[in-house]
Amino acid sequence: MSSLLTRQLQHAERCLRAGDSASARAACEQVLKKAPRNPGALFLLGLTHLSTGRAEQSVSLFQQVLAVDARNGAAMENLGLAHLMLGQFAQAETALVKASTLAGAPPSVFMRLGIAQLEQGRAYEALPALRRAVDLDPRDPDALVNLGRALAASGDRDGGTARFQAALNIAPEHPDAAFNLGVIALQDHDVEAAERWFQRVLATATDYTPARLQLASILFARNQLATAAAHLTAVLSTEPDHAEALAQLASVQFQAGDLDNARSNARHAIALDPKLAGAYGTAANIALTSGDLEAAIGLLETGYERTHASELLGMLAFQLRQACDWQRWSPIWNDVLPLLGQDANLGSPFWLLCEPVTNEQLLAYTRRWAAHRFAGIGVKPRFPLETWSDRDSRRMKIGYLSADLHEHATAYLIAEMLEHHDRDRFEVFAYSYGPEDHSAMRQRLRSACEHFIDIARETDDVAVARIRADTLDVLIDLKGYTLGDRLTILARRPCPIQITWLGYPGTTGTEHVDYVIADAFIVPPTAEAHYAERVLRMPHCYQPNDRTREVGEPLSRAQYGLADSALVFCCFNQSYKITPEVYDMWMRLLTAVPGSVLWLLESQPLTKSNLLAAARTRGIAADRLVFAPRLPNAQHLARYRVADLALDTFPYGSHTTMSDALWCGCPAIALCGGTFASRVSGSLLNAIGMDDLVASSLDEYEVLARKLATDENARTGIRARLRHARDTSPLFDARMFARDLEAIFVRLMQAPR
Repeated sequence: MSSLLTRQLQHAERCLRAGDSASARAACEQVLKKAPRNPGALFLLGLTHLSTGRAEQSVSLFQQVLAVDARNGAAMENLGLAHLMLGQFAQAETALVKASTLAGAPPSVFMRLGIAQLEQGRAYEALPALRRAVDLDPRDPDALVNLGRALAASGDRDGGTARFQAALNIAPEHPDAAFNLGVIALQDHDVEAAERWFQRVLATATDYTPARLQLASILFARNQLATAAAHLTAVLSTEPDHAEALAQLASVQFQAGDLDNARSNARHAIALDPKLAGAYGTAANIALTSGDLEAAIGLLETGYERTHASELLGMLAFQLRQACDWQRWSPIWNDVLPLLGQDANLGSPFWLLCEPVTNEQLLAYTRRWAAHRFAGIGVKPRFPLETWSDRDSRRMKIGYLSADLHEHATAYLIAEMLEHHDRDRFEVFAYSYGPEDHSAMRQRLRSACEHFIDIARETDDVAVARIRADTLDVLIDLKGYTLGDRLTILARRPCPIQITWLGYPGTTGTEHVDYVIADAFIVPPTAEAHYAERVLRMPHCYQPNDRTREVGEPLSRAQYGLADSALVFCCFNQSYKITPEVYDMWMRLLTAVPGSVLWLLESQPLTKSNLLAAARTRGIAADRLVFAPRLPNAQHLARYRVADLALDTFPYGSHTTMSDALWCGCPAIALCGGTFASRVSGSLLNAIGMDDLVASSLDEYEVLARKLATDENARTGIRARLRHARDTSPLFDARMFARDLEAIFVRLMQAPR
């Protein structure tokens, strides 16, 4: 090689060391014009491409070097590095294995070889190479961090932690070491420590995207939506096409009610990464909130087809239930069933209440799902005994936590009971995180509670601090896992005794909910093992009722679209409760009772269309089904007074709809199984002494329904019994219910802990 070419290569090398990649590249290209196969120029040009992020261009250059000099260790190592940068981990491993066999291979070769194996999910195999790298250079923090990663991924979290700490001892601001300590803290469910580590990363590396994403996830789980959004926006300011950040931001915006921006960001995330399951879930939720069930199902089907994510599968099964599209539901449920015993991410346990599952399956799945959901919260242990103060000298403080303290079915159940709390013995708090609808019911609930606190705009941190400051004795969650719950507040243990009641018919599967309120019919002693909570039992029925609820004057049958001569079966339950087995039985009833009609609650157009189509395939004309539009509650209740027989659903039965029918004097029957959700209707009938109207099998239910449909005298007798029950049954005595509930609270306070 001429002295001129040598000087040009030396100049290129100096420029590269000085960070002047452009001048280095120009010098190399000058050499290659004269000597196209010069290995030194090819190698240096490859390095300039690597240093400027153009790994793809560098690969062929290093390969050309190796074609001339097959044992060039530096070219082998940098070829491996280029493949690593491109995410081509198998190719990187091939090159680095060869480099590691050369005499005098530097520690960086072994570290990069370990990284290539680690990124292929072979953490245990990566350990020898990474240990060799650390042996060769014990003070290289990068080698220590990567060895720590491999140890942690192999199950040795203590070993990983020791290496990350060692790296920080050498380089206190090393972002990867601090980040990985945060990840281990999350795995150990120490969310507060994880948050501190991620904050430490960002204190010195503000553009460290993984730390921002993890922090955003922690903050979102705590309902700190604005701060979570700020971290995600910071990521997108430098990486506008970061699909995961877009998907997370869409979820945060959806939770905050910003549907337009949430929709836009979810779509953008899907376009960038069609395998990003969370974005499909958010987009489907936005469609559901906008009333477009068909679009939601389409998004979930597409998402599951592309991702095979179990979270989308569970959500799809439930939405097909909503649509009463049982033909498409059946194969999806067959896919769900084998996952039920092992997966933790099929979606909310609420979706399983309408499925053919056992109590054992419900508890096992709910425990796994809850552990996964609350892992990012930092669940607090129950208050130690010594923190309890003497309560004898003052009124007991009880608090109710709900999003439904407005025009809502839960509010209609509890309003009068709240009004009857003994103010001389109990100080009543209500914490509302639902909408302020300025309704008469909202005002009534405000008046019924001594303290009515709106926490809808408060983060979980603020809400928890507020509840703790109120020094409650008992906190009662009224939501469970129904839409919009904030059991994340209970996870942080703001109160020594925490109870779930009324809103969700099942176990929460958690350790931070101490008790569930039921009754002896819903949860007999033999079923207690199926609940993570201890079971408290009301003496009659777990459901309160409001004697003062307004029932409007009924319209004529013709105004409801009903024939005067028709036998009117009704079921105003939500559509997801209607199963094909029960619907088949309803159609047989219509066939057996000429001129009868089935009166259902109108919901989505897709659902109505599917129900009508299902009736036609079972030989029932469309005019035998009548759909009731949604009305204000008093007008809705009036409809029961023109119906002849209220039918139950199964396995998620009639709850508020059953007590509505009974209060309005409409004969009703129940079908009960083994789960909480399938036993509420029977509990309600049992509480008014009408257990003869409770069936325990579908065949028994059908026989009972046919008998009552064809026996007007029997129905008349039931109506007379219901009129008597209104005045005498404990089911409709809110004052008695309040005393019984208060007695439970007192027993809890007096029990040894």
